[in-house]
Amino acid sequence: MNSKGKYIGLNQRIPFDVMDSSIHYFLMNGIIDKGFVLQRMQEFTSGINRAAKATSYVVQILNRQIHLLKQLKTVLKETPYYSVRQDDRKAICLCLISLTYPITYDLLIALAQGFKVQNQINKMFITEKVMSIYGSNRTVDIAIDALIPMIIELQTIKRDKVSLYSLGDKLSVTNKFVSELVIYTDIKLSGSKTILIDDLVHKPWFSYFELPSVKPDQFNQLISKKDSAVGKGYLTI
Repeated sequence: MNSKGKYIGLNQRIPFDVMDSSIHYFLMNGIIDKGFVLQRMQEFTSGINRAAKATSYVVQILNRQIHLLKQLKTVLKETPYYSVRQDDRKAICLCLISLTYPITYDLLIALAQGFKVQNQINKMFITEKVMSIYGSNRTVDIAIDALIPMIIELQTIKRDKVSLYSLGDKLSVTNKFVSELVIYTDIKLSGSKTILIDDLVHKPWFSYFELPSVKPDQFNQLISKKDSAVGKGYLTI
């Protein structure tokens, strides 16, 4: 699906448990098993048609980001996936979903910008901001309705009451590879190609993450550090 020339592609919620277990299955077995994903999806989604549709989204994410999953598999070769902290795993899921369906990233950036000036945001604000990017039509509205419960489950926002949301607790990212993935996602989707290290705390995407383990000199998987004339240098993919 496209609107204003931008790809949407998503119209149904992806539960974290399904995404999380599907990543684990790939890391353990080295394959993307649609049957396994569907079986897990049916635990959370009523109706075979809805479950099959949601399954197709998970399979698409895994296929499109398989290069990242292979790198994660290499990084975790001595570490069971489920021993990785849940915040790190939620960050992985959020990044993979955003990289596959950039409307997720655009929605989160719009929210972060709104939260800079007010503590709570209503559904109308979210809809207007996203539709200003993707156009005003039913497809965008359906995508927003799918995304909001997903990003609530991933801790990025909280539902205070019907159609009213506030900023959630930040995901505390302690795994070095996941820290790189978070930064990589912002560089890739913002189209900036680079990011100043000094800007990490200021960019909207990082409103959702605590990166206590960020040590740019040690990054070597997805991004690399370059020196600059001022500040601490910059990161590039």
